[in-house]
Amino acid sequence: MDSPFVSSGSFEDEGQKLKAFEENLRRYHQLALAGRLVGATMHEVNNRLAALTNLIFLARSSGQSEPQRTEYLNEADLQLRSLAEITTRSLTFIRVDAESKEVDLVDLATSALKLHREQIAKKRINVQTRSSDIARACVNKGEIFQVLTNLLLNSLDAVPHSGNLHVRVAIRSLNAIITVADNGSGIPRSIQNTLFDSFKSNKSEGNGLGLWIVREIVQGHGGAIRYRTSNRQNKSGTVFRIVLPIQRAS
Repeated sequence: MDSPFVSSGSFEDEGQKLKAFEENLRRYHQLALAGRLVGATMHEVNNRLAALTNLIFLARSSGQSEPQRTEYLNEADLQLRSLAEITTRSLTFIRVDAESKEVDLVDLATSALKLHREQIAKKRINVQTRSSDIARACVNKGEIFQVLTNLLLNSLDAVPHSGNLHVRVAIRSLNAIITVADNGSGIPRSIQNTLFDSFKSNKSEGNGLGLWIVREIVQGHGGAIRYRTSNRQNKSGTVFRIVLPIQRAS
């Protein structure tokens, strides 16, 4: 006769399988996000390369005065420096850091915005930033950059042409507060109660892992994430607010 009881070993096995499954989901989403980051970076790289090609052509053209040629070469040097900054920044954030370090969250948010300025410019989005001069916290740099990028991508997808995007980083007592707000269409009521569940998305091309990963990362840092949203006509939009302890989570 079979025992009606399930051994503790079975529960442990299931728990290990669930943990491995969640880790695979995180890695899958990191790869998907890295793909989007590479795409955004390539837009900027191509723009710089096109500018460099034109500047070198002009500098080598006959009939140019020496001062004019020098001006073209100086501008080419600036474009090269900008290109190096773009690639270095992208590699830094795509690489997964193993440990938490003291990071300036204002600088991190600024870098995340710069990485998506191509999409921002294409939709003519009005970006407003209001942050402390410095907001340092002990965090995993790559993971918090992933959080910022997910929230920014959601907002950029949601806002209309010439819409508004607000990003704010501030220190309040022993916490760092990150706010990302937009005047998009708002989050549909049908998914508001399950917004942070895995595989829940209102995008046809979405995998539903973005906000689940965001919450996992924030809670892993000992923080919390909240949101407010509205679907009212002419008053629609969404605000995400992240609270992170400045000290390393125990």
